[in-house]
Amino acid sequence: MRRLLVLSLLLTATFLGAQKARAPKAPAATAYVPDLQQWRLEVSPALGGWSSDRTVSLRIKLVDPKDPNPPKDEAQTRFSFDEEEGDYVPPPEDTRTADQLRQERQTREAEVARNAWRSRALQVWFNGATLRWQASVGSTLHTELTAQNGENRLEILEPDSGLRVVRSWWVSTARTRLRVASIQANDEYTGGSLQVLEPDGALAEGGRRTPSGGMLRWSGEYTHETPPPGTYTLKWISGWRGGKPARIKVEALLDGGTDQERRWIWERLILPGAGPVTLGTFDVEP
Repeated sequence: MRRLLVLSLLLTATFLGAQKARAPKAPAATAYVPDLQQWRLEVSPALGGWSSDRTVSLRIKLVDPKDPNPPKDEAQTRFSFDEEEGDYVPPPEDTRTADQLRQERQTREAEVARNAWRSRALQVWFNGATLRWQASVGSTLHTELTAQNGENRLEILEPDSGLRVVRSWWVSTARTRLRVASIQANDEYTGGSLQVLEPDGALAEGGRRTPSGGMLRWSGEYTHETPPPGTYTLKWISGWRGGKPARIKVEALLDGGTDQERRWIWERLILPGAGPVTLGTFDVEP
């Protein structure tokens, strides 16, 4: 009996010692909580005074000086609709297991959740038009604006932090008769791109000037100083196939600010991956 009691005491001591020797559990990592009062809203070029260039290549950046892992700006990607040369090479076979795919998906979802605070919607007012730009804290947003002759006013607001930038400048150039641009129709980001088919059959796409002088910029705005007479057809190519249906709105303005001003507006629901979808047509008279 005495031996059993001694053995029981030894086992108890061993168990308690093992409990004390066990390493303490590491605390769970806490998500970064930004201090919006420390943020900066940087806009370049500075804008102001007089300019003879109607096209403004704008760079906007929300900066958090205490960002623990600031992203690096990547080079801008230019897209081309030209067919690639060479033989088609099929992608390699995917040999990942179901567990591996699930692990990768969970890792991606965790990364998205950790960086959800970076996603910010900027409210923009430009010459009376209301816009909405999607920005990411720490990354530079590149966009183009087409100014009007005379005074121009740009106002950018980040609602959560209250940061606001206002710019005014004057432009003096030749008048542009025709202008076609997409308008923000809802709060969702609208993917895809505009195409303009001119009367002679030339197709204006992003970043290309047509033989007659029409220009569709990367910002999605089409302008023509001396548009040839005839029928113009507007088309829309939807973006990523995995996206959501989006309602897009496009406006065409001819001889704006004159007694001959004419305006057309089209609005249509675009399905992801669709296109090119014809939005409508309008005529330009000699």
